[in-house]
Amino acid sequence: MFETIILITLVVIACFAVFSDNLLRSIIYLGVFSLAMALAYLHYNAPDVAIAEAAIGVGLSTVMYLVALKKVSVYDICYVNENIEQFNDDHIGSIMDSFVRPMELFLERTEEVEPQISYTNHPALEVLADENHDCILHRDGDLIYIYGDANDRIFQDIIANLNTIIPDMKDVRVVFKKEVSLNGQAE
Repeated sequence: MFETIILITLVVIACFAVFSDNLLRSIIYLGVFSLAMALAYLHYNAPDVAIAEAAIGVGLSTVMYLVALKKVSVYDICYVNENIEQFNDDHIGSIMDSFVRPMELFLERTEEVEPQISYTNHPALEVLADENHDCILHRDGDLIYIYGDANDRIFQDIIANLNTIIPDMKDVRVVFKKEVSLNGQAE
């Protein structure tokens, strides 16, 4: 019975690792897979192999993958909605399927960068002045402003493919960061 459970667990975790759209999740699944393999080795009375699998598979290779992932290009997107008092799982969940997931898939598959999406209710001008984000999406009622750098190739690709990435967005305005002054007026 235990053998069957381990075998099914290994197959399921391997599928999660291979078919995951997020690199970090894939690395975590590979670490869990190695841990399950170590348990299988222990079940078959091979403690020396189990220790090696735990040390190398779970420990060393996971750390090496995480270090390599840090070297992968990350594209930082900030979602701004000043009308929300405090972001919680309900607010994030409401935009997950309509915006976040399609944008993540586009960036990972087409641009080959790892998306990092953050959420804030700070004023848009404050976020724009921060200069730490590659792209800023500002929701103001039904209108969405997308701020980015005119020289950013990935931002240009997002704008060019916006209708295919997020087809249900109706009122979208693209604004280049250098066109916005700190007082909020377009230059």
